[in-house]
Amino acid sequence: MKKNMIVVLAMSLGMLTMGALTASAADTCGKCVDQQAIQKFTQETDTLASALKAKDIELREQYGFEGFDTQKVGKLETEIKELKEKINASAQKHGIPACSRG
Repeated sequence: MKKNMIVVLAMSLGMLTMGALTASAADTCGKCVDQQAIQKFTQETDTLASALKAKDIELREQYGFEGFDTQKVGKLETEIKELKEKINASAQKHGIPACSRG
């Protein structure tokens, strides 16, 4: 029980930290990119980013189990890779450099 609580707490802290880092990165580096392009990119990839976060949490949970399912882990890793590729393709389409991505 304690192990699960620690895993959930660590993931929650990670998500909060990523949110803060994303917001601060957009402020500092967002000046090199058209704000309208960033807005379009964000709107286009919002569902992809949410799915990516959910898959990442699910993968972390799998790694937290003592006897995790290697097929499920492999599937999750493949899905995460595909989501990241779609997000990167959208960023390139809108001309968003890596420093402005959330």
